[in-house]
Amino acid sequence: MASLKPAYLFHGDDHGRVSERRAGLRTLAESGGDASALEILEGEAATPDAAAAALNAMTFAMGRRVIIVDGVERWKDAEVADSIVPALATLPPETTIAFFAREEGRFKVPAGLAKAVEAAGGDVRAHNSMKARELPAGPRGRRSASGSSWTARRRRS
Repeated sequence: MASLKPAYLFHGDDHGRVSERRAGLRTLAESGGDASALEILEGEAATPDAAAAALNAMTFAMGRRVIIVDGVERWKDAEVADSIVPALATLPPETTIAFFAREEGRFKVPAGLAKAVEAAGGDVRAHNSMKARELPAGPRGRRSASGSSWTARRRRS
């Protein structure tokens, strides 16, 4: 298995990119050979307490253990401070935990989670979609900026 950092946080409003990262990490963990080396917490099971319990649980897995936690965009800062921060501070050496958040509107990753992941020696990656104002101007935008009118040219033809 490729070398992995102890913790990851993949978040953003580009749900496709976040899902690609999750699928890639899952494939990498499954290719390690030991079926018990991968644990997935999603839906109702993806709570801060459950993630902390998974980090502190003893396992019979040989080699690196990977824990995937999906849906952390609904967590609160207080929950993260109570359970995740202490669990990440005592992260077992052969364990990797990856948090995935598909952000929308008011559902955002708690700031404390990003700080805890970085403090554990992990990596925080934001995958955000481009906003309309960030896209390059289309033909109408370029023509009006240059002073000529696209519709006037089309009428003359």
